[in-house]
Amino acid sequence: MQSRMNRRGISNVVATIILIAVAIALAVAVAVWVFGLAGSASKTSTLTVVMAQLTGVSSGKPTLTLTVSNPSSSSISIVALVIGSSTCQSPSNSPIIQISAGAQGEIIFSASSSTNVTSLTVTAQGNGITIPSNSTTCNSPINFQTGVQYSGELITASGQTYPFTVTASS
Repeated sequence: MQSRMNRRGISNVVATIILIAVAIALAVAVAVWVFGLAGSASKTSTLTVVMAQLTGVSSGKPTLTLTVSNPSSSSISIVALVIGSSTCQSPSNSPIIQISAGAQGEIIFSASSSTNVTSLTVTAQGNGITIPSNSTTCNSPINFQTGVQYSGELITASGQTYPFTVTASS
């Protein structure tokens, strides 16, 4: 019994210091986690495809017009357009569209025919939308038909996608 009574634990001062250090370390870890999540959420760009129209299909000059708005505080680089099962992008894989923070306007993709479309010409209307590469190449031919609904999306340099649907009209 005597050996049990002779044991000594750590002093109260050392125990208090250890508890305070562990509490501070946990508080710092939680703060880093919380502010890390909030910081990454505030840096996310947002693009809104307000309206999509696909006209001129029966005349053989299809034009896809996307009305877009970028309400975020950072610019967005669009690197590809997906429509149906075809992906259209710049031959050099550089951004095809730059949309400044707060910009709003129209992005217009034009083709020279309604069948076997393998390239699109890109233009824009509106302040803050620039077209670094006005030509895109599509990885598979697109055949537009009047009355058919197409799903599509814009893909940004960071990999975000912004979907839209459009019905082809004459």
